[in-house]
Amino acid sequence: MKNTPEALRTTIRRRLRRERILLAVMFVAWASLVALITTDALPALRGDVRASGFLSGFMIGMFTVAAGITARQVLNLRRALQDETELRRFLARENDELQAHLEREVARAYVQLLPALAVVAVFVGALVGFESMVSVAATLVFLALVLLAVKIYYKQRLAAPAAE
Repeated sequence: MKNTPEALRTTIRRRLRRERILLAVMFVAWASLVALITTDALPALRGDVRASGFLSGFMIGMFTVAAGITARQVLNLRRALQDETELRRFLARENDELQAHLEREVARAYVQLLPALAVVAVFVGALVGFESMVSVAATLVFLALVLLAVKIYYKQRLAAPAAE
């Protein structure tokens, strides 16, 4: 991919569209969670009042933080599209080799540690109860499938320009 300002603007527009969609999905999920919590319709929150209060606050907080980070990214991308100086800063950050190397190493370490962490998570879930163990295992299978899908997507996407 070329690192010209126009190519970067196209990339930023594409990323901005994805980030906006992600922000909309997060907002809908957040609103749904708030509605379920306030109507006491979420089965996982029935039982002990203190535990239910903690879990509902924790989930709302996690969604709020994730949406805030995504909203900040949307603002940064919009600013980069509107201002030439910000575009240059964004271009410098995108082409920083040290940062790219760090991201590759973090991703590699994460993928290598994931199986060991999965075993520990399933074991801890088993100590809590059967349902907890099954929930952790199902979540891990889902995350592994998402990781596989993303890997296949990028493998096909990066292999397509080479074929041309």
